[in-house]
Amino acid sequence: AKKSTPMEARRSKRIGTCNAPDGSGIVMILGAPAPTPNHSTRRWWNTIDPTTDGPRFNDFSGRDEMKVHVPVRRKPSYGRRMVLPILVASAVLAACSSTATGGGSSSQSSSEKSTGSESTSGSTSTSESSTESSSSSGTESSSSSSGGSLVLEGQTATQAQLDEYSNPTKALCKKDSYTIGYDVFSGSQAFANLVTKGLTDSANEIGCVKIIKTIDNMDGPTAIANLKTLINQKIDGFVDFQVLDAFQGAVAENLASAKIPGVAIVGADLPGWPDVGAANFDAAKAAGVYLAQKSKEKYPNQQPYALVGAEPESGKIIIDRYEGAVAGIKSVYTDLPADHVIEVQTGGEQNKAFDNARSALSAVPKDAVILVTGVNDEVVAGLFQATQTADRKNVLVNSFGGDDFAFQQVCKYPDQYFAHYLEPLKWGQSSLSVILNLINGDPVPKTIGIVGTDVTAADKVVGCK
Repeated sequence: AKKSTPMEARRSKRIGTCNAPDGSGIVMILGAPAPTPNHSTRRWWNTIDPTTDGPRFNDFSGRDEMKVHVPVRRKPSYGRRMVLPILVASAVLAACSSTATGGGSSSQSSSEKSTGSESTSGSTSTSESSTESSSSSGTESSSSSSGGSLVLEGQTATQAQLDEYSNPTKALCKKDSYTIGYDVFSGSQAFANLVTKGLTDSANEIGCVKIIKTIDNMDGPTAIANLKTLINQKIDGFVDFQVLDAFQGAVAENLASAKIPGVAIVGADLPGWPDVGAANFDAAKAAGVYLAQKSKEKYPNQQPYALVGAEPESGKIIIDRYEGAVAGIKSVYTDLPADHVIEVQTGGEQNKAFDNARSALSAVPKDAVILVTGVNDEVVAGLFQATQTADRKNVLVNSFGGDDFAFQQVCKYPDQYFAHYLEPLKWGQSSLSVILNLINGDPVPKTIGIVGTDVTAADKVVGCK
């Protein structure tokens, strides 16, 4: 995101208010039109007031009033008329209300033991876990209310540390038992399920850890309510796999109040605590390089178009994936015209990626070479589906993540579909090692980033028959 310019500030329109969570003042929710998109600048999400870095609730102290910009789309057919994206504004207002009131009465959390059944679908569900933990309360953890000296800011895990964290052992069990809360954005998405499996299988294997899982269904207020339920169940630590950046400040505030350590599976950065997941920019750049090299081999004399799926609402970490992919492609095609790179807003979802890509393809010549990649496997599949519906023939794809769904696509289209494999099981395994280290008082790097590797239908890990 970028800070608003004076012109954008003058065109801002006040669309609502809510109380600051700490009672220090009023939050003004403002709307501002995003710039008209073109091939080189297709971001609709750009405005944030210069007094703040976004709706982070721990930034209200000492201010009588905070301004939070909500991007507003301008429909071309209506000239300068602004149309408010209701879901975005509602999410910000709901976040203020949830943090100030403890989540509200209508947003109940869903929680379950790692061995239990799946939570009910939707953004609200009922707690299924009433068993009290036999371990000590999270307030007695040896970690401080923020990462403090335990989180080595600016440091990235070495390869030796990556290997260690992805293989948690009984040596981490310095207490008889630990209760770890875990909130995840989906109970059905393939990559998320592999991450969850890595976490819960490792917990069962080392024997001293109980996982209590909640699902927020990509609803920020539900994620906050879930966390409060987990805190009430006396968790010792929290693994955070909610992916909406605007709500991570509230997550960090709740952990700080309860003096419970946390780790984010990214997703979105959790202020003050470690991140586990892809080495986002570097991994996406590697995927972009591989895809561009494949294109040069197959279509040596053509300048391709790059159709790249983005999800800026999830914050800097996911923006890094988009920018890394573009940087990788441009490092191979050094003179690629700006209008050959098309950023497609996807919301992180396959269906939205498909719908928006169909529109974006109108700017791409019928016989052009098209390179497809994006921020996750489902997004990439949606973009590719759009090219197939439009009967585009010269298409190469590099998926990002390498879950079972992506591998199915690789096997189905072996000559044009590849995957950047990020070893999702290791995300869950590593997050368990990191949170136990924090509870035990052992320092960890801020970033535990996995670069991954590119695979084809010929690679054994893909499992093509």
